[in-house]
Amino acid sequence: MMRIPAWAFTRLTAAALLALPLLTHAAPPAGRAAPFRLAAHLPVDGVAEIVAATPDGMTLLFTSADAGRVGVVDIRQPDRPALKDWIDVRLHGVGEPTSVAVTPDGRFAVVAIRMDDDQHNARRGLLRIYDVRRPEQVRHVKDITVGVGPDSLALAGQGRTLRAVVAIEDEETNAKGDALLGGQRPGFIEVVGLQTLYGGRDSGLQRMDLVDALRSTDGVLYADDPQPEFVSISPSGRRAVVSLQENNAIAIVDLSDARRARLERVFSAGIVERQGNADLAKDKEVRLKDSFRGRREPDAISWVNDNVLALANEGDGKKDENGSLPGGRGFTLMDTHGRVVHEDNGALEAIAVRHGHYPDGRSAAKGIETEAITAARFGKTPYLFVGSERGSFVAAYQINRLDKPEFVQLLPTGQSPEGLTTVTRRRDGQQLVVTANEGDGSIQIYRHDPGAPVREPQLLSASVDVPWGAISGLTQDGRHLYAVPDNAFGQSRIWRIDPNPGTPGQWTIDQTIAIRTADGRAVKADPEGIAHVPEGFWIASEGAKVADNALLLVDRQGVVRQQVSLPPSVQSRFARAGISTGFEGVAASPDGQTLYLAIQRGFDPEKPQAAIVRWHRPSDTWTTALYPLERHSRDPKTFWMGISEIQLLPDGRLLVLERDKGGGEARAINAEVKRIYSVRVGDIEEGAVLAKQLVRDLRQDHDYLQEKAEGMLVFRNELWVVNDNDGAGWTRWLPLGRP
Repeated sequence: MMRIPAWAFTRLTAAALLALPLLTHAAPPAGRAAPFRLAAHLPVDGVAEIVAATPDGMTLLFTSADAGRVGVVDIRQPDRPALKDWIDVRLHGVGEPTSVAVTPDGRFAVVAIRMDDDQHNARRGLLRIYDVRRPEQVRHVKDITVGVGPDSLALAGQGRTLRAVVAIEDEETNAKGDALLGGQRPGFIEVVGLQTLYGGRDSGLQRMDLVDALRSTDGVLYADDPQPEFVSISPSGRRAVVSLQENNAIAIVDLSDARRARLERVFSAGIVERQGNADLAKDKEVRLKDSFRGRREPDAISWVNDNVLALANEGDGKKDENGSLPGGRGFTLMDTHGRVVHEDNGALEAIAVRHGHYPDGRSAAKGIETEAITAARFGKTPYLFVGSERGSFVAAYQINRLDKPEFVQLLPTGQSPEGLTTVTRRRDGQQLVVTANEGDGSIQIYRHDPGAPVREPQLLSASVDVPWGAISGLTQDGRHLYAVPDNAFGQSRIWRIDPNPGTPGQWTIDQTIAIRTADGRAVKADPEGIAHVPEGFWIASEGAKVADNALLLVDRQGVVRQQVSLPPSVQSRFARAGISTGFEGVAASPDGQTLYLAIQRGFDPEKPQAAIVRWHRPSDTWTTALYPLERHSRDPKTFWMGISEIQLLPDGRLLVLERDKGGGEARAINAEVKRIYSVRVGDIEEGAVLAKQLVRDLRQDHDYLQEKAEGMLVFRNELWVVNDNDGAGWTRWLPLGRP
């Protein structure tokens, strides 16, 4: 036995008790069946940023800036995408692709290239043009020199009227790679004639300066340093809109004259005011209670129709002297004169909270950071898609009424979606939503398929007062599931999950149980596993040191009734007392008298072994056995293996969830081992090396690319696995059939 250390609890104030209810009940929300289904999640060996599709919808092209390449993906079978080629778009080894667009006939791809410019080097950029009619044999056609630092491009017209509208940002980055605000080189909009590709007369390069327009516009910043960010062409093709993110401004370009474009107007993107429904504190607790004024500072911008724009209000500046923050933390629909048609006003962040996608680590910065946005018609229904970089999702809205978009589904993505496009004109009728995910280097494809059965449920909390994420352990009592988060949250807690959906494909967190001591102090541990027993729950808490690993017996009200440490005989087996390898899972016999504990990397992380410890409670007997780990094929040291979870079956098998460090920030391409093995509990003897048998291969059979496959249980005769989303991101519930 041991006392709970001082770092593991705090006194609960009345405000804290209100912010984190001990028992919070609510009914699952009603709603419609989700119209989109995950078709594929493709890892690529590099980053994935801006993505475009050929008009026939059979090929994707995406930029990988750091590598100086554009990837070509075959999506003739959307559920089996294949990376076919990489196009090196550098010139003499120099160049960073920032955007890609495909001509309306699918013949050419136009790539914007930033040529290593910086604060002291005003090196002009390029448009590099490729013939992509045969995706397996892409051919370079020509180069066109443009302004410094092209950031985005879009194509207007077709054939002999084809032009590119290019946002020349010219960030003037410093030695750290950060863009300067108020720099000496103003960016501009450039309209580039591409008519000669089709035998037409070239309209040349037309530069549109923005300084005078910004100086005469209220509500903008850095008028002498325009930084155009993103370009979109209206459905009629007669106008372009360009966001000037750091300037908090929007420019409209008239393209109606096929030979000569005209700057129609510039206006401020304006201010968002949020009252009592934002979280501005990075404190490991999600509470939508703060107020702020924020400049929209849109990144991506899109036409909804020829008169209405959609703004992704990411923000990229700094707090100004009036206390105004950068970013609106949502999206806005606005007409071409700057009048607001619809303001999100925090609703999207509330949706992110309920879906476990709210990044509290960004609360003090720009929240969910909406960065991508686009509109398209799927069948007869108009949709708006809004991508959150920090929340790693795309929100789908039906927009039959522009003043009242209707949220219909949250689409989890790979980490940090940067690019977003839709595919709606395939001959086979399949309609797709595609994201390019910069954080984990992946391409994600969702198919519009409203009638398809749901295989992988989404988890949704009953209200914004029940934030969740970072699930690290699972258990069940026959009726409900129970989950714990790791230390991504402040106070430790248990969530009760109702698996009986009021909406198809949806499970609901209907209760939060705050963990506390008998005298009311909040416990702040690092739960990595949970097991249901007659007295309540045993929770395995991972310690920063060997002695800090702890077992907590918690009753159904969340009160800690007992705490147990590893005995000295087991602690002495660790390579070092201060080693950071500890508990990652716990399982219990039906009577609760025997516990099994998983030690993630065993007693010595230099050896390819984990450990499984058995504790017989009545006799206080501890037995340890070694578990052999796999080895990563690329880099065993960086992508080390470990046990994430264990579950005891009635037939005497112990299921072991083993995974590497690949995936997530370590890139999806490096996710190799996400597997479930079994060992026999009868083989657990002191010092024994256990024999394991493969039960499921999640990576090979289910494209499971999440790094932290950490939760596992058998519920109603079905084996389930879930990942820890690190507090914000895709929580994937994967059903695997009978164990």
